[in-house]
Amino acid sequence: MGNMGKTARLDKMLVQRYTADFSIPQELAQIIASRFPVYTDAQAYLFPELSTLHDPGLLPDIEKAADRIVRAVHDGTGILVYCHDDVDGYTSGVIMYTTLKDIMRKRAQPLFLYPVIREKDGYILNPRVLQEYRSKGARIIITVDFGVSSNENFEIAREQDMELIVCDHHEVKADAFTVPVVDPKRPASSYPFRDLAGVGVTLKLAQFLYRSSLGLGTDEFFNVKKEFIALSMLGTVADRVILTDENRVLCRHGLDMINQLDVPWARYFRANGEIDTATVIQMIIPTISSAAYCDPMYGVRVFLNSDMAYICDAFTKLRNVTDERRKGVAIFFEDVISAARVYPDVVISVVPVVRQHYLGSVAGWLRDRYQRTAVVIGIRDGRCIGELRSHRLNLYEMLHSMGDLFSDYGGHQRAAGFTMAHQHLDELADRILRYVTENTHETKEKTREPVFLLARTNVDMLKRMMPFGEGNSAPLLTDGSLVYTIDNKLNIVEKGSFDSKY
Repeated sequence: MGNMGKTARLDKMLVQRYTADFSIPQELAQIIASRFPVYTDAQAYLFPELSTLHDPGLLPDIEKAADRIVRAVHDGTGILVYCHDDVDGYTSGVIMYTTLKDIMRKRAQPLFLYPVIREKDGYILNPRVLQEYRSKGARIIITVDFGVSSNENFEIAREQDMELIVCDHHEVKADAFTVPVVDPKRPASSYPFRDLAGVGVTLKLAQFLYRSSLGLGTDEFFNVKKEFIALSMLGTVADRVILTDENRVLCRHGLDMINQLDVPWARYFRANGEIDTATVIQMIIPTISSAAYCDPMYGVRVFLNSDMAYICDAFTKLRNVTDERRKGVAIFFEDVISAARVYPDVVISVVPVVRQHYLGSVAGWLRDRYQRTAVVIGIRDGRCIGELRSHRLNLYEMLHSMGDLFSDYGGHQRAAGFTMAHQHLDELADRILRYVTENTHETKEKTREPVFLLARTNVDMLKRMMPFGEGNSAPLLTDGSLVYTIDNKLNIVEKGSFDSKY
């Protein structure tokens, strides 16, 4: 019983120590020892603690942002929370909105929450939306999971005579801003973990605000605001960020919290029993994601509304939308496949698009089908709307290198998007092909992974490792003849025969 693939000399004494100290089966101890030969790293992985989360005060501009927010609350200044239209954005918006409500302590002052309507607003602040909320009394905009990627956002806010505070996690090259920008990915950021989801950064700002305004210490904050941890888990898993360090802590504790919460939305999803990772991935995230396809306000109201009848009605509508959009995306994917041009390291598909939201889903499917970077470009009204997904290539760096072509762009290493005039389409395709070819780190050649002997009937022991994702992949396993792995639903995923490939 041992590592049967790539040579990895496991310390048998270490495996025995992990087995005894962590009270885990020997098979699991071998996997953990292979990944974490340092005892304290293994302990942190198996027993992630909220107390290990980093001090939010280390984030750039967080003190400046919090001071301005607290001053606005004390002065009665109207605030608009402007969030992205996905699960990461919705959960970020809810945490920030709830935080402000708590800090205001029932003061009668304007407070609004607006989730982006992508078909109408695009990827930048919509001046008409700002005008509408300014007429209602808003003078400060706090963007969450949104805002840092485009310099135009700063200019739009200034033109509307509104102050801007940015709380985001997207990649950014600039580091000099005239407004507070809380983002661990800023080049000069000293924050120890740069890969928080948008909701993770928002949680940090919320924690700092409760501490500076209401005097809540770290332990008290996490005890009182358990729902924030559950929301952070949803946004983190949905955004497919690296599932290590703080993200693993939030995911593991968030799953515990969601099963303890006495709030309508959590009770709704617990109706059929305890919520596990599979429920989160298969039911909760797709259902909430569907708000963007009908009414993004559902994406925040389902968390904020306390009326169970409303919650049941809203989730019923969203689940119906989920069924419809899955059919629509499947049909659209066939068009994307038909138009796809497959190159050694990238696949590019250019198609007419009706539903902009379909692009991200089919880009992910295209990447998985061809096991290479996928670029899906939708053409509509003389514009190109692109969504990109990758396993290894840094997509943000690629888009940044050709930023002169885009109206706006942004994203992460593995997921990014842009808008562009149709006239640049041919040049963009040429530059993508050249960039991918020149960057040798994008390769089909994979590092051989170790394979561990584990009977298929014992895969339940791997629940301790979930959720799986980037930075925390499911292990390769063998039953002695065939190699397999598992997904986040504990389904067996066949990998082939045990041969030299493994």
